[in-house]
Amino acid sequence: MKTILIAEDEKFIRKGLVTMVQRSPIPAETILEARDGEEALELLRQNEVDLLITDIRMPKMDGIELVSQLGDQDHQPMVLVISGYDDFSYAVEMLRNGAFDYLLKPVEREKLFAVLKKLEAQYRQKQARREERSQQLVRALRHLMLEQDADSPEWREQADRCREGFFPGPYVGFCAGGCDAPLPEAVLRLHAVGALHLYAAPEEGANALAALLPVPLGRSGVHTGPDSLPLCYQEARAAWQRSFFTGEPFDAPAPEAFQPLSVTVEQLMGLAGLSRGQEALQLLRGEGERAARGEASPEAVSALCAQFAQRLGRDYGQFMAEGGEPRRFAALWEFPSWAQYLDELGRWLDGFCGRTAQEFADYENKQKIRQAAQYIQQHFREPLSMTVVSNHVSMNYSLFSLLFKQYTGVNFSGYLQELRIGEAKRLLEETDWRVNEICRRSGFSDDKHFLKVFKAAVGFSPTEYRRAKAPAREEP
Repeated sequence: MKTILIAEDEKFIRKGLVTMVQRSPIPAETILEARDGEEALELLRQNEVDLLITDIRMPKMDGIELVSQLGDQDHQPMVLVISGYDDFSYAVEMLRNGAFDYLLKPVEREKLFAVLKKLEAQYRQKQARREERSQQLVRALRHLMLEQDADSPEWREQADRCREGFFPGPYVGFCAGGCDAPLPEAVLRLHAVGALHLYAAPEEGANALAALLPVPLGRSGVHTGPDSLPLCYQEARAAWQRSFFTGEPFDAPAPEAFQPLSVTVEQLMGLAGLSRGQEALQLLRGEGERAARGEASPEAVSALCAQFAQRLGRDYGQFMAEGGEPRRFAALWEFPSWAQYLDELGRWLDGFCGRTAQEFADYENKQKIRQAAQYIQQHFREPLSMTVVSNHVSMNYSLFSLLFKQYTGVNFSGYLQELRIGEAKRLLEETDWRVNEICRRSGFSDDKHFLKVFKAAVGFSPTEYRRAKAPAREEP
């Protein structure tokens, strides 16, 4: 038990009871004293008392009247009656009205200890039931907060069941990570996703709660009732995402029309593949700055980071040392802040680009890429793939892709296409073969694809190119 109140008008007896309780095997954080019933009732109104030990005969208000008024208290204490022999009949009546037990004066220490042990067991059972009800309420509220179908009868029914244990008035929600500081009792803490929580408190206590929570910190608008939990969470989470990029607490933003991102995952991969990791990082930093200003969607920036990390892991996973995979950078919101995300990603990219640059500098690998280029030049007219070429020079597929681009300046498909387009141009200039024949002899397997690729690369269709180069020559 945390708090015990002893109401006894005789000081000597009262102090004796205090001493015995202090020396009992039952832990009590606070022992309050009252000289009469009125003083005891005032202390009960001001404090959450777990056990009331009261005499029957007291001035101003006796124990019988005091116990009869306990029904008005939000927190009902257990009651132990202390009575003289002459008041025994009153003690029995108080037992009928809810008192736990009684002790006759003079109080014997062993009997008091025995009763306190029983009361402590009852207190712990009551606390366990209260804790279970509290956990059930928290689980139900979390389900309400995260459930998408807020219009379903089941959701409405659950919201109604939670109403009694919820805030009676306006409340405010905050999204933040874990908080080590002790939280006020009125605060409701609901785990959201990952390390993120929703902390809700009555409106009047919102500022005090905000001072305890870590940044990034997002604050919702003012809401009432458990029905508003989903909206409260959405507002607080959107504000938390803005705070993630700004580094400052942020209030729920008004609905915004975000602009598309200006950076693609292909751009980031291209820079990383060329060992220009810091340039890729600068592009990401710019998108984060746009999200901080409200120009770009935080969720879109998160998705770009996830795609970049996943592509790095997929394309270069076999090339990376054990434990060096970038998969953790796919979960942006798991990091404490945008600044820390960029810092850790930057260090990882430095290591990654250093390894790839070192591999490219290796003479043996250079030789293999030269052999691959020669092989492609000799066989580009045949069906050819990067798998075939990398196997021909006995090199890991992902490493080959990376080093080939570093060596030639273009990726494999671009290099192969340039050779085939060059051959097609030569044949158009030097022969009278039909376009579909030139398509096949240049290494293209599909006429339509050839026409599309040729015009995109040269600016003319094959027929137009032939006429431009040899005006007198007509297509057979």
